[in-house]
Amino acid sequence: MKKRYRLKNKRRFATFIVLFVMLTVFTGMIANAGATSNIKQEYEVVKVKSGDSLWKIAAANNNNKDIREYIYNIKKLNNLKSDVIYAGQTLLLP
Repeated sequence: MKKRYRLKNKRRFATFIVLFVMLTVFTGMIANAGATSNIKQEYEVVKVKSGDSLWKIAAANNNNKDIREYIYNIKKLNNLKSDVIYAGQTLLLP
């Protein structure tokens, strides 16, 4: 009888520990999700002129960052698949 009682207590304790860990992890995930959603991104809007290229636009607006990385970020932000841009097109700059 004592053996069953000990086994039952061990199972209860293990279940408690598992539930506690899961609750802690999920609470942390929810807290992180809420914190990142409050971050407001501000972008500069640029209208492409005739003769402009991503390189020219990035060079004029990159603030001493790696220009290749800045071009990559522009393409990613604007969902561009290639480096081709057109006059009249509106781009968001990070």
